[in-house]
Order: sequence, then structure tokens, then C-alpha cells
Amino acid sequence: MKTKFTPPKKYFSNANRYTRAGKNGRDILCPECREWGKVYHFSWSALGCTHCSAIVNKEDWIIEKSVK
Repeated sequence: MKTKFTPPKKYFSNANRYTRAGKNGRDILCPECREWGKVYHFSWSALGCTHCSAIVNKEDWIIEKSVK
């Protein structure tokens, strides 16, 4: 009997103090201009977007998560 392959479910969430980037970094979405950027750590409280130059708090950045 074959097992069905189901791709992992994804959803979007805001970054928080427990968010980790992993060794390959993590893509984050700017809430102001909706452009993607990559970060390799979350040891900051606010970050300037490289596309629109807006200073955005860590909790406002949007990340993609997988359902466990």
C-alpha cells in the first residue's frame, strides 16, 4: 500500500522573542512594502528594510512557519 505524500503546511506569523533563524538564515517579510529579505539571527529589536528603508520592530516582521 502506498502512502500519500502531503507537503508540509505553511502559514505566516509575526516574529517574536523565541524566533530562530537556523544556520541557513530565514526569510522575513517587511510589513510596510511586502518585500522579502533574509536574516541570519534575531538578536535585534528593530531592523531597517533594505527595500523601503523603513525601521520596523522585530514583532512586526512576518515570517513563514510550518505546521508541526
